[in-house]
This record gives sequence, C-alpha cells and structure tokens, in this order.
Amino acid sequence: MAYRTILLCLNEVERAPQLIAAARQLGVKFKAHITGLYVIPGVQVYPSDGMGLGAGVFDGTRNYFLNQLPKIRTDFEAAMKADSLTFDLRVVDSSQPNIATDVIENSRNVDLIVLSATNREKGNSVESDFVEQVVLAAGRPVLILPYKGNADIKFEDIVLGWNDSREAARAAFDALPFLKHSKRTKIVTVDIAPGDPIVGANIAETLDRDGVKCEIVNVASGGKNPGETLLLAARDHGAGLLVLGAYGHMRLTEWIFGGATQYVLHNLDRPVLMSH
Repeated sequence: MAYRTILLCLNEVERAPQLIAAARQLGVKFKAHITGLYVIPGVQVYPSDGMGLGAGVFDGTRNYFLNQLPKIRTDFEAAMKADSLTFDLRVVDSSQPNIATDVIENSRNVDLIVLSATNREKGNSVESDFVEQVVLAAGRPVLILPYKGNADIKFEDIVLGWNDSREAARAAFDALPFLKHSKRTKIVTVDIAPGDPIVGANIAETLDRDGVKCEIVNVASGGKNPGETLLLAARDHGAGLLVLGAYGHMRLTEWIFGGATQYVLHNLDRPVLMSH
C-alpha cells in the first residue's frame, strides 16, 4: 500500500498555506499525485417564518469562496509546480450549502484525504462539524492538521493508539505508508491492568513483518479522557504523528462521536491520522 493519490481539501482558506505545504511534503515523500479540492457552496435557503415572509437566501458564504478562488488556485498550482508534482485542481460549483457533502463524494477514489481541523474559537466558513462528517462518511483515511501553528509532518516518531477494536485496526493498516517511514513507533494502550494479556502484541508482530519496528507502551489515564491520554502520550514521546481509530455512529441525522475521538478532534496539537 502507498499513498499515490492524495486529496487536499482547500476550503479552510486561512490554513491554505499550511495545507499546501503539507501536500508538497507528502507528494515528494510518496511520489503522489495531488488533487486539490475546492468547493464553492450553494446559497443557504431559509424557509418562510410563517408570518407572511417568504423564504430567505444567504449567499455570503458562497461569495466568500468565489472571491478566494483565484488566490487559492495560484498558490496551489505554483507550489505543485515548484516540486514538479503531478496535480490537478478540482473546483466544485455546488448546488448545496454543505461543503462536507461534496468533499465526501469526491473522496472515494483516493488513498488519503488531507484537511485542517476547524478553529472552533472563531467563526468559520466551513461547517463546524466538517471534519467529523468527512472522517465518518468518506471511507478513506483522513490526515487532520492542527488549525494553528505549522503543519510539518514528522515521520520519525509515531504513536499508534490501540485497543483491539475494528476502528483501531483500520487506522493501523491505513497508516502503513507512514509507519514504514518511521524510526520509532509506539503502540500505546490505555489502562491495561497488571497481569492482563498484553494488548497490542499481535498487531506489533504483524507490523514487524511489514518492516515497522514497534514498542508497546501502556499508559495510565489517571481518570483523564482517553483522547487526552493519547495526546499526552504523543507529546511525551515526541511523536510527529498520532494514529487512531475514529469511534462514532449516526443517530437519526446527527453524527455521534466517542469521547476519545471528540476530545482529540477538539484539542489536537499535531497531525492526526484517523480512520473509521
């Protein structure tokens, strides 16, 4: 497995320089084709209030993305050409206001999706749950970059969160191209009691056959959220990348995330690869 086709989501406009820089780094590392995706959302239509006023229309978000397109195109194409990468820029003029829907529809034929976390401390032009929607519905691994700071992806040290679940297994094998480039991979388990079977031994053995040298580390949460525990473990081990399964399901029309996944998405301070 290799990341030969990478989808770069460019609608987090304020983070476009960091996103493009990350795509360049990944494109060179994996000799990958980079597809930039930029969605121009449709207008938001509000229903009548029932008091004689007709339906309302808001086109501010659409106009914002239309106005940003020329710079996004120029910066993306210049960066790809600078490293002689193969690339294309896919601009979707959508009829619907939900950006995540078009991202999901365009993600099924790629090896890896790259996007930015949403800055929840300020107003944003993408949906507040944009990342959650993509992670749960795309069916592809998603590399999420922090919404602040630089976006360097360091391969030398990686932390893999492990609990023997389906989601953890998906994430581990979806991350193989990263793991194979690492010098040290820590398989981190949380709150395994002394005397219990060694959780992670089997996945460590399998990854070793793939050329990934692993060490199993069990950490105590001390009552903290498991997601916080994994982020702290990544920080303590100097990991440039955290890999973990995304736990969630759909209830009626709402995406419901597990506590660890939600915590990491809201607080990530380094690139995180998630699979569901």
